[in-house]
Amino acid sequence: MSKRILFAILCIIILATPILTVDASDNSLYLIRIYTSSLDDIPIGFDIVGYKPNSWVDIIIPSYNLNLIDGLNYSIILDDVVAYDNSIRDGYHSFDEMELELKEIASSYPNITMLTSIGRSWEGRDIWCLEVSDNPGVDEDESGILFMGLHHAREWPSMEVCLYLVEEFTSQYGLNSTITNLVDNRRIWIIPCVNPDGYVFSHDQGHDWRKNRRFFSEYNAYGVDINRNYAGSCNGIAVGMWGSGGVISHNPYSETYCGPSPFSEFETQAIKNFVLTHCICASISYHTYSELVLWPWGYSYTDKTPDDVLLKKIGEDIAYNITRQDGSGFYTPTQSSKLYTTTGDSDDWLYGYSFYVLGRICFPYTIELCSSFHPSYRALQQVFKENLDGAIVLLRKAEEIQSITPMVRPPTITNVTYISPGSYILSWKLGNPGVDVKYFQLEELEGYSGLYDNADAGNLWFFDGFDRCSSKYHSRDYSYHFSSSNVYGYMSSIYPLPVNGSMNLSFWCLYNLEKDRNYGFVEVSRDGRNYEILDSFTGSSNGWIYKNYSLDSYRGSSLYIRFRVIKSVSGNNDFFIDDIYPVPFFSSINVISSNITDYSYKLYNKSNGVYYYRVRGYNDERGWGDYSCIKSVRYRIDNPPYLKIHGPRIGLVGDNISYTFNVVDIDNDNIFLYIDWGDGSNSVWIGPYSSNEDIRYSHIWNKSGLYILKAIVKDEYGLESNWYRYPVFISKIGFFMLQPNLKK
Repeated sequence: MSKRILFAILCIIILATPILTVDASDNSLYLIRIYTSSLDDIPIGFDIVGYKPNSWVDIIIPSYNLNLIDGLNYSIILDDVVAYDNSIRDGYHSFDEMELELKEIASSYPNITMLTSIGRSWEGRDIWCLEVSDNPGVDEDESGILFMGLHHAREWPSMEVCLYLVEEFTSQYGLNSTITNLVDNRRIWIIPCVNPDGYVFSHDQGHDWRKNRRFFSEYNAYGVDINRNYAGSCNGIAVGMWGSGGVISHNPYSETYCGPSPFSEFETQAIKNFVLTHCICASISYHTYSELVLWPWGYSYTDKTPDDVLLKKIGEDIAYNITRQDGSGFYTPTQSSKLYTTTGDSDDWLYGYSFYVLGRICFPYTIELCSSFHPSYRALQQVFKENLDGAIVLLRKAEEIQSITPMVRPPTITNVTYISPGSYILSWKLGNPGVDVKYFQLEELEGYSGLYDNADAGNLWFFDGFDRCSSKYHSRDYSYHFSSSNVYGYMSSIYPLPVNGSMNLSFWCLYNLEKDRNYGFVEVSRDGRNYEILDSFTGSSNGWIYKNYSLDSYRGSSLYIRFRVIKSVSGNNDFFIDDIYPVPFFSSINVISSNITDYSYKLYNKSNGVYYYRVRGYNDERGWGDYSCIKSVRYRIDNPPYLKIHGPRIGLVGDNISYTFNVVDIDNDNIFLYIDWGDGSNSVWIGPYSSNEDIRYSHIWNKSGLYILKAIVKDEYGLESNWYRYPVFISKIGFFMLQPNLKK
């Protein structure tokens, strides 16, 4: 059976099967092994805890749901999971013991360790990170490797392996030449427990639990699966985005609930902030169980990362250095989607965000430790030693990974320099210097319009799962509609929208989505890769509703617009969009040059008008990178504005004297006025005003004397007039009021 067919069948089962939940307070939890060659046979909603491809799937199931697997070939591994956990619990560290051990190691090895808290959990516990390096805390341009444990609360061995690595990397420093060399030439970060609250609830307090412990009062439900809460693949593929599909759920009661939004959880926010502030070229996230080594992508059976060949080879090297618990062979290496597809996991985000957004290389792996659920302390010793060997493989490969040339990030057009009438220079800078750029391509986009799209044309969007529909619409004869036969769908703008000033995105929508299960989203992206969610929709709109969003925070950039729908369960799934404004359109895109070796380009003989430009870079290793945001240039051969002042030239101290400022711009530009009253007071820039408008202002002088009233105007493009000077004599007595010639 092909993987596409398998995925389609799995999606149908997802839609057709009610969500099942495990009651953590019920001690009658069974660990069941179902013998099957695919996940097709597993009713969706059961908690998958182990999987051997083409052989078996292990699930945890409450006793009252055993009837749901009647007819399947299965065996009972444990008939009371909680009782088993109680029997081996003491072989694992408590959370307090883990904290104490990290602090003792940091105190014992101060020259090669630094212990920091990278954030706090929902319940306020520290998320600890121990750096091991010869100069911890110092960036020496060494390869950085991150090890993480315990995303999932019940996967206790994943924390223990991290603690074992901490112990070996510190106690063997200076004794073991391999470890000493790696510590001296790497920055190693170890986060043993990403999910402190979940671990305390599961291990320390004795509950079977997977998620964190955030409480959602509106649902009376706890927890988010934090390994479904990362932002997704960040490669522009909608199905790889957070919440799009695979073994995830938007049901707050589900074991794989992905949260209300990407990075909604304190735990994933801490990891994200750590990644953004540290140069990480490789990572291992430990999970249990199945004795597997996995790598991205996790969202697709068929899509491969740009570095798949080397990513796979190193993954295989890691796997072939980790012996299985029964000694029969080695861990199985495979792309993680071969286990099952999912979105929002740490590996897809680490690879995609690093590659497409940060412009650097990170090879992330997941290792599914152990052959069984919660091995005894004695059995863990073999797991520890074998996975140390696997970790050393990645540490050795880290320099090779770091040396890989990344894709050229979108440049930033930084400056427009006017050099003569009709001529100017565009300048730009790289987003990720040091990527061996060979040349740049500069494009000019013409005929821009921000259109009011009532779905009549349909040629402004890329569609997948959406189409034009005439059954329901807000205006005219059509709207855009999510097709009910799909699990997910999207429509994204073909062109980016220039956001040069204050701007709002608006549309009308009508939806009837299974509440808290099926969702619609409106999203924007500067680069067409990494999308940010503006809003989400679930439940019923009860008719057409108007939505309006400020884009002011994106001012100076350009945005791709995307509407996306995901369907977690069968049922209501109608989603209509109409009357979208503004939708970007360009009549033509012209390549000015695709062989620019400098970081600037001169343009000549431009007539008055608005021009739009974008640039991208090329290197031999990756080819063309992504385009920059669009830069708009408003060029005109302009005439400066001018003004005249009318009013009294003499006056009395304390009188409120009025003046008229006549402002003129022959190009009919908007005009701004600045008044200097000559006594230390001024108006600051005021306006805008229309050309040939009379502007009246008054002023009081409090001392006698000769004052020079001055004023200057500028147009909306900053072109200024000369100063206009107007002498005014102020007296304490009215003598000069009798001298008519002085008034002229």
